[in-house]
Amino acid sequence: MDRIFMICFLITMAGSLLIDRRMLRQEKGSIKVTYGFFTFLTLGLFFSKYLHWKVPMPSRFFIHTVSPWFARLLGI
Repeated sequence: MDRIFMICFLITMAGSLLIDRRMLRQEKGSIKVTYGFFTFLTLGLFFSKYLHWKVPMPSRFFIHTVSPWFARLLGI
């Protein structure tokens, strides 16, 4: 990923958190937990990409494992 994109992504995410913070005060606890979970998941994936750790993607599994099996099944 390009450094400019990474910096813009962090600035956008920080701005979104600041705007959403006011609205989250009024929400139920389950919504706050879900919002926090997805925020930390996003930040975790972002920092793993920044540290050059490979993140397994479901599409890669489908392309390399399921698609050849399905092609053999159809006889293509």
